[in-house]
Amino acid sequence: MDKNFGLSPNDFDRLVSDLKRNEADFFKTVFLKHFEDCMIFLQRQNGASSDDAYDATMDALIQFRRLLVEGKLRYGNLRYLFTKMASQIYLKNKKKFQIQEIGASDMEMAEFSSGDDQENIALLNAAWTELGANCQELLKLHYYGQMKLNEIAAYRGKTPTAIRKQKERCIERIRSLLQKEKLTP
Repeated sequence: MDKNFGLSPNDFDRLVSDLKRNEADFFKTVFLKHFEDCMIFLQRQNGASSDDAYDATMDALIQFRRLLVEGKLRYGNLRYLFTKMASQIYLKNKKKFQIQEIGASDMEMAEFSSGDDQENIALLNAAWTELGANCQELLKLHYYGQMKLNEIAAYRGKTPTAIRKQKERCIERIRSLLQKEKLTP
């Protein structure tokens, strides 16, 4: 299948223009063709159930539309980006569901963890809140969402070099914040 859903650059511009006017017929035609392919990919690649794959793909479709309307997406490898967004949404939902299933025995074990772990978590939380939204989003996408830097660059419309340097600055910033928090009583 074509990496841009069969859209030419002019078709892409028309799609964005239509969406800004709240006309979604062309959008439906283009993206509903890929909807089932994306669901099958999630099921095959991630072992998602049919319902989970549907939910993640639908959420990705909604988010993708929003990003198009906001002008945050550019023409180029749209199919890959859409599929990657659906994968990330599926993994995030799966992780959220796993976190909600913590049992009583897990809670009891948490009480026995060392004080150092609790202190480190508190330090990390304090540093994280001071980090800034852009760094938080970048680090979440890279480490939690397991996106490669070049994928993040495509998602944000920046060069891979700029994203790599931003990541380095963010890591350096969180290290300095952790050091600052450690020294402060």
